Amino acid sequence: MLIRTRLLLLGLTTLALPWAGCQYAREMEGALRDAEKMSLQAVASTIAVSLQGRRDLLTRDAGGPGSAAPPGPLDLEAMALRAAPVLDGRASEWPGQTPLLRRYTAQGGGRLEVRAGTHERYLYLSLRSDDDTLVFDRSDALPLDAPRIGDRVWLGFTDRGGTLQQVFVGAAGPGPVRGRRIVVRELGRREAIDEPRIEGYWLRLTDGWRLELRLPLSMIGERLGVLHDDRDRRGADAVSIGNLYTNTLAPRGRLLAAAPELRDELARFRQSGVRLQAASASGTVVAEVNALPAGPGTLSAGNALLSQLYRGFMQRSALAERVTDTQPGRVDSLQARAAAAGQTASALLASREADRLIVTAIAPVFDTDQRILGMVQVAQTADRWLVLRDRALTRLVNLTLMVSALAIAAMLLFSLWLAARLRRLRRASEQALDAGTAAHRSASLRRLATDFPDTTALDELGDVSRSFARLLGRLDEYTSYLRTLAGKLAHELRTPLTIVRSSLDNLDAEVATPAARDYLARAREGSERLAAILNAMGAASRVEDAIETADSQHFELGPLLQGAVEAYGTAFPARQFRCELQGDPLSLDGSPDLIMQMLDKLVDNAVDFSPPGSTIVLRPRATRRGCASRWTTKARDCPTTAATGCSNHCGSRVAAKAERPTSDSGCTSSG
Repeated sequence: MLIRTRLLLLGLTTLALPWAGCQYAREMEGALRDAEKMSLQAVASTIAVSLQGRRDLLTRDAGGPGSAAPPGPLDLEAMALRAAPVLDGRASEWPGQTPLLRRYTAQGGGRLEVRAGTHERYLYLSLRSDDDTLVFDRSDALPLDAPRIGDRVWLGFTDRGGTLQQVFVGAAGPGPVRGRRIVVRELGRREAIDEPRIEGYWLRLTDGWRLELRLPLSMIGERLGVLHDDRDRRGADAVSIGNLYTNTLAPRGRLLAAAPELRDELARFRQSGVRLQAASASGTVVAEVNALPAGPGTLSAGNALLSQLYRGFMQRSALAERVTDTQPGRVDSLQARAAAAGQTASALLASREADRLIVTAIAPVFDTDQRILGMVQVAQTADRWLVLRDRALTRLVNLTLMVSALAIAAMLLFSLWLAARLRRLRRASEQALDAGTAAHRSASLRRLATDFPDTTALDELGDVSRSFARLLGRLDEYTSYLRTLAGKLAHELRTPLTIVRSSLDNLDAEVATPAARDYLARAREGSERLAAILNAMGAASRVEDAIETADSQHFELGPLLQGAVEAYGTAFPARQFRCELQGDPLSLDGSPDLIMQMLDKLVDNAVDFSPPGSTIVLRPRATRRGCASRWTTKARDCPTTAATGCSNHCGSRVAAKAERPTSDSGCTSSG
C-alpha cells in the first residue's frame, strides 16, 4: 500500500470528530431533558403548595355532606374545555370517547348520554339520545298544555343556597332553545316563564337527536341532574331516562366541577410554551391554562435539511419513555396513580394527538389533613430542547466535518509532498552511476553521483538523503581505487618483473647444468605468463578508455567483414576464413575500430582452439528484437580430441547490443 494511501486512511480517522460531537450532543440533550423535568417538577410542586387546603377551588360548594366521596355513576364530572363550544348541536368541539361520559338507559331500551364541561364561568352540557321518534311541542304558546306537550328535557339542581330548582327545555322544532321555569301564581295558577340564562340548540339526527346547553355556574349549587321525558306522540305518557327522581325531579347525583377562580389561580403561573392542568383526585382535568405551541419548533430553512439528516443519527436519544395513555379530559393514568399515592412524577411521553414529544411533571395537592384533594400537572413540548439540540448539533457537526475535511486535505497534500520527495530520492539512488559528462568521458574517471536531493532538510528524509550521499561518496572512493588498481599494479609490477627477467637471462648464461636450466625455463615461463597478465590488464584499461572516448559513426557492416576476412587469411595462412552475409545489409551506428578489435579477439580465440586446416566462418545476424547483432565463428573438421571437447565443431560467440534500428533490414550497434 502506498504511503499516501496510508496517510489518507489515517486522515479518515478524523471523521471520529463528528461522531464524538454527536455523542456530546446526546449527553447535552439528556442533561437538558433531565433539567427540564426537574424544572417542571419544581413548578408543579409550587402550584400544588399554593393550592394546598383550597378545597373550595378544586370542588365547588365542597362543604355539603358527601362532598368528599369519590365520583359515582350518577355524578356528573365536568371536564375543563379548552374553548367555548358553539351552540349548534354538533359534537365536533367535544372529545370523543371519554370516561367522563355518563350513559343512562330506560327499561324500554332508550339511552341518554350526558357530557359536562366548564369553560370560564359557564357549564356546558351535551345530551345525545338514540330516540329516532323525536316529538316536539305543538307550539311554544302553551308549554304546559298536556295534549300539546312533546319530548322534554328537565334540569334539576340546587342553587347556591341549597334550594331545589327545576328547568325544562321544550321546543316546537329543531334549532335554538331556551330554558323555562315553572312558577306558581295567584290561586295556584302555574306558569312557564323563560330562563334567559339557559340557552341551547336542539338538533335532529338520523338516529336520534343531540342537545347542547349552556348555563352559568353561579346558578348551580352542589347537585345537578338531567332527565329526558320520551314520548311517542304529543300528550302521551313519558318514559323518563336520566339521574333525576321522576316524581320530585330532584337530582340524584352531584356536579363535580372546579370553581372558576381555579383557572385564575393557575393563570398566575402561566408560562409561554407550558400547559398547566389542575385535576381532581380521580384524575379528571377541572381547570387548564394551555400555552403549548400549535406546532413543533423548526430550524431556519437553510438548516432544515441538515437538521433532518443529523436528527436521524440522534433519534435514539430522543425516544419517549412510552406513549401517553391520556384520555380526553383526564391526565395520564400512570402519573395520576403516582399523584394519588402522594408522590411526584415526571416523564417524557409521546403524544397521541400529534407526532411530538411532551415532558410532563405531576404533583399531588393535599388538604389540611394531608388527604389528596387533587393534582397539578405541568406539561411542555420537547421541541424547545430538541431545537436547541439540533442547532448545537448542526453547528458542531458542520464545524467538525469542516475540520476533518481540512485535516484530510492537509494530510493528502503532505502525503503527496512526502511521496514526491521519496520519488526524487529513489530516482537519485537509481541514477547514482553518472552516465558521464563532457568532463568525465573516460572510463577511468567514471564517478558515482553523490549529490542527493533534500540533503539540507532537517527531517528524517534529510537524514536518509545525507546518509545515502555519504555512503555513495565512500563507495565512489572505493570503486575509483578499484578502477585504477589494475593500471597501478601493472605499472608497479612491471619494473620488478623486468629485474626478474634480466636476472633469469644472466643466470641462463652462467648456469650450465641441465637441472638448473629446467628450473630457469620454468621460471622464465612463469615470468612470461605474468608479463602477459600485466599486458592484458593494461590493455583492458586502455580498451575501456578507448570505448569511452571513441567517436560514433554510421557504417555498413558487410564491407568491413569482407575486408577483415581477407586480412585474416593473410595473417593466418594455416586457416581458411569465410564470411556469410544473410538477408539485407546491416547498418550500424558505432566505431569501426572497436568492431575490428572485437573481431581480432574473436578470431584469435578461434585460431587458438582450432586445428590447422580448419575453416573459420563469420556470420552476422540481426535478432528478431531488432536491437542485437550476432557474429559466429566456427572451426570445421575439428577432431574429437580438440581442446574444446566437442565432437563436430568448436566455436565462440560474441553479441553487440544495438541502441536503435536504422532500417527494416539492419540494426544499429554501440560497438
